Amino acid sequence: MSDGSHDRPDGPAPKIESAAARVLGPALRTGQSPFEDGLYTWTPEVAEELARRLDADPAEESGDSSRSPVMQALHDQLEGAPRPVILLAAELLYVQQLPLSTVTARLKRGRVRDVLSWMPDAPGIPAELDAALGEKGPLTGGLGFNVQMREHLRWLCAFVIHWAELDAAERDAALTDPWEFQRAARSTPGDWRAIRYSLQYLTWPGYFQPIVKHDHKTRIRDAFADLIGGPAGIDELDIEQDLHRISEILSAQVGHPVDWYRGSVATQWQRHRDDHSRRAWLVRPGRGGAGRSGQWLTQNRIALPASHLPRIPAHASRLEVSQAVEQGYPHLDYQARFQLTAELHTFLSRMNPQDVVATVADATLHLGTLTDDLGYVEDGGQQLERSVRWSSATLTLDELPSPISELIGEPGTVVDLTDGLDALLAVMHPGRHSAESQVAEAPAAGTVPTLPAVTDDLADGLHMPREELQQFVDVLQQRQQIVFYGPPGTGKTYLAQELARFLAGPDDPSRVQLVQFHPSYAYEDFFEGYRPTLTESGQPGFALQAGPLRRQAARATSDSGREHPSFLIIDEMNRADLARVFGEMYFLLEYRDRTVLPQYSPESSFRLPRNLFIIGTMNTADRSIAMVDAAIRRRFAFVELHPDAPPVAGVLRRHLAAAGADTEPAELLEALNSEIDDSDRDLRIGPSYFMKPEATGPGGLEAIWRYDLLPLLEEHYYGRMSRAEVHERFGLATLRRKIGRA
Repeated sequence: MSDGSHDRPDGPAPKIESAAARVLGPALRTGQSPFEDGLYTWTPEVAEELARRLDADPAEESGDSSRSPVMQALHDQLEGAPRPVILLAAELLYVQQLPLSTVTARLKRGRVRDVLSWMPDAPGIPAELDAALGEKGPLTGGLGFNVQMREHLRWLCAFVIHWAELDAAERDAALTDPWEFQRAARSTPGDWRAIRYSLQYLTWPGYFQPIVKHDHKTRIRDAFADLIGGPAGIDELDIEQDLHRISEILSAQVGHPVDWYRGSVATQWQRHRDDHSRRAWLVRPGRGGAGRSGQWLTQNRIALPASHLPRIPAHASRLEVSQAVEQGYPHLDYQARFQLTAELHTFLSRMNPQDVVATVADATLHLGTLTDDLGYVEDGGQQLERSVRWSSATLTLDELPSPISELIGEPGTVVDLTDGLDALLAVMHPGRHSAESQVAEAPAAGTVPTLPAVTDDLADGLHMPREELQQFVDVLQQRQQIVFYGPPGTGKTYLAQELARFLAGPDDPSRVQLVQFHPSYAYEDFFEGYRPTLTESGQPGFALQAGPLRRQAARATSDSGREHPSFLIIDEMNRADLARVFGEMYFLLEYRDRTVLPQYSPESSFRLPRNLFIIGTMNTADRSIAMVDAAIRRRFAFVELHPDAPPVAGVLRRHLAAAGADTEPAELLEALNSEIDDSDRDLRIGPSYFMKPEATGPGGLEAIWRYDLLPLLEEHYYGRMSRAEVHERFGLATLRRKIGRA
């Protein structure tokens, strides 16, 4: 590092890294303030005073409700502090906030400017430094960089103090060698890894990665260790140096700095496991298609096209494969070269003898066992070849067990099927594997499980005609997605739950799940999105978490779930922006045999299981279904539940008769609905209001009218009828006179 910069590889965020160099270069050399010329803030005296104040308990009651609790506590601790102390707090806060991707530019600037405003004649943030705050940082700091802001500032103070205590020779070494800087920062008393990792990256970007979780660094290093001939060791410095070398190699392959948390790179390290155990692979033919795979079966082999690939040995490292691809395929797009490298490396080095191999020919999945290592053949151009002992075991594509049916939808020439290894072995070796019976009895992936017929007991319990209920089940069997819509109180949600529980069976209640939509509901809530979580080290952060649709799909495809129908009930469906909520799931609602690449996890495809049924409910009094997205209307069967029509008509009378109760509530409901004009048909009242136990008790009807029905009708007729007119027309006393029960 010299004059605020150093010779280094380009990092992922050049403006942020340039701003960090402007701050940290002078500060670490001379203690010069980056915000105010002529003032020295990065000194042990100033840092000690700031640390002392940060250690003090803030005032219990804050004075400015517009600030967050963390910022208000910092304000209270700095009140009355000397100018250099407040300035250092702002500068350290700038360093802490600068690289974050999870904090908006407005919030970053606001926090730093807020601290600067706590002293007279407050300086502004220098233009270049302020501009860098507008950039999205490369570092996913998670909640820790917000809720532990004071702890991070406290550690940075300790680092400034410790830095001043080092010998001049040690500081000079740390400013010219990134690994010496790591040793100096790590020796700071009270080491706090997350903020230290961030500081190391900002001081030496390109050498240290913008990763603040130690377990992530270890997992990434281990996942790509073959690029560098294996890991150097388990010490933190070994991991950092290995990551630096891996980053250089991957960056050269893709043509830009690596983003460790997106795309295929993220997928590889997040899925990385020990590869020494037996695995399973799907290999698709390149040129020649199905005809080529048919030849493989007769010639006991599999092959990949390699016309331009220099000959490299079996078990070559990923680096060797990458270099060969760069040499032989410069005409391909960088992403295509990256994908080709991954597939060739798998074929060359990750596939081992005794691994299960599958390929598709004539709409059939053929299974075999890999027998030996690599060979090169000339067959319409150079090919990489491996020998396979094909078995007689096959599966037709429309009877694939889960999870094989989902895994073969993954894109690529070589696909990892190891998650389905047990199922494949059960087919290849009947009687030798416990999974055999599960595979044999599992429903075919392309068929919908048969739903049970409606029983008299179910119909009697719902007080609805069995024939009507059976029609609903038949529609659900055919369409898999159905919506119950109608006015309030018609039992839409209750019917959906009871019907789903009956159809799913009593063994596992988790086969039926309910989610309720609302106006702010989004795709991230429904399918998957990033949510606050605690890391393995106990620190808060963000992680990709599944929503109810993805969770229920996973249950439906699990070993215990794939033989049974599963249900997702979406209550109040029309209260949400459905296009925003469903996203690319729209496609799967219509094409259950296809896959999509979800927007938050595009590296792996997703399929909506055939045994997952969806039941929605829509209240027509809240929002007309005429407003519903046409795409949803096409994908769901719509069934009206209305007080005037079967199966809802007559429900209340049957309910009262079964309970041996007076029929007055049914008579009143009919009279009430007769007073609501046909033009307001969707405002008529359902029987559920009167099916509560208190409805037939003393004062029960009066309470229902006072607290449920009249307020609802007042809202419905707002602007058309006065409150007095609503009460006069629909009041309990009026209706009782009408039915002769006054």
